[in-house]
Amino acid sequence: MEKIRVMLVEDDSRWQRDITEDLKLEEDLDVVKVVSSKEEAIEAAKHLPLDVILMDINLTDNNLDGIEATSEISNLGKGIKIIMLTALAEREIIVKAIEYGAINYVNKSSIQDILNCIREAHYDQVSLHPDATSAILREIRLKSLTPMEKNIFSLKEEGYTRPQMAEYFHTTLDTIGTHMKNISKKLKRRK
Repeated sequence: MEKIRVMLVEDDSRWQRDITEDLKLEEDLDVVKVVSSKEEAIEAAKHLPLDVILMDINLTDNNLDGIEATSEISNLGKGIKIIMLTALAEREIIVKAIEYGAINYVNKSSIQDILNCIREAHYDQVSLHPDATSAILREIRLKSLTPMEKNIFSLKEEGYTRPQMAEYFHTTLDTIGTHMKNISKKLKRRK
């Protein structure tokens, strides 16, 4: 049986130990390397035969350097699949990780989900984990908004009321209401 070659990039020794132990219990997985920094991850990716990397997002001082490593490793062109492994759930971070080359985003507290993500990634059967899906769908739908709708959406996110928005844009409440309805329709699409 050909094993899936996995590298874990994680700076917390407890998570390193726990995840590695769980991965080693799986007959079809081979933990090739465990590293704790962006630099070690990039160097290992250059020289080791790897199929999948489990990449923590924050490797040092909440710098999102796991995303930077993901970008650099993706640019190597070696076809290594990178799964972001984290406890962070902020929409902007999820979207940035995917934009920079990650193929999935999963919470490190669910080993069964991690195992499924590794296998799916290796066999090119990726389905976004629920931890990432809503953020990605929302971001895609936000791109369908017109510039004016995006401005109104941003103000609404900041807590502006409809009268405040009407005053801000020098328009009527009805116009703001129409834009709000359009925004709502676009963001709730099921297609």
